[in-house]
Amino acid sequence: MRWQRLSLARIKCLARTGDDMDLLTRIFDGSTERHVVERGKRIIDQAVAENRMLARIANGSTDLSGVKAIESNADKEVFEIANSVTSGAIAPNLVDDMLRFVNREDDIVDALFNLARVAVRYKGANKKADEYVKANLLILSNLINNALVLLYEMHKAQTLEQARKLRERIEQVEQKGDDIKDSMLDYAAKTKGIDFKSFHYIQSVAFLADEVLDGCEDTSDMIESMMRSILT
Repeated sequence: MRWQRLSLARIKCLARTGDDMDLLTRIFDGSTERHVVERGKRIIDQAVAENRMLARIANGSTDLSGVKAIESNADKEVFEIANSVTSGAIAPNLVDDMLRFVNREDDIVDALFNLARVAVRYKGANKKADEYVKANLLILSNLINNALVLLYEMHKAQTLEQARKLRERIEQVEQKGDDIKDSMLDYAAKTKGIDFKSFHYIQSVAFLADEVLDGCEDTSDMIESMMRSILT
């Protein structure tokens, strides 16, 4: 990422750990970039709420109104952020990276909405496959919650070292999700007599949940890169 480097004196100031203000806020204190980062934090907070609704859907709820509202609000938020970023209020060398940052967070919300919608719309007759997907969807939802909470905490990290450790933990969660995705795809491919609707449902859940976790990992990489390129 092409972030503007700071003076040595400013870096030393930002490196202090006694401040209550998180590192990203201190880096962009008083700038439009700070506004973008804070709104990005809100998008992740919305994704946490959206994932709680997904867990209820996995347990049998068919109410999509909450996830629809969150997805719509996140789209509006990103549209407003994009207008702010491209209006000239942000340094030109930061525009592309800021847009990628907020769009990747919006991708997380979109994938959660699509996952919830797939779960609600599916009406299958294969009870064994249904129970298998339900059990794994609940596990995946728990992993997604863990990744989102860690990502939210990463936004608030007070030091580069804290951010690095949080990113590594998100990577570990994403890897666990990969293992579950692979297991689900193997189940779909190797289970004898599975109908096409169930086969497609298993694949959709596996790939969409993976998309959410990949989004968390990608965003954490961006945050750490943002910090490192400015402070080192």
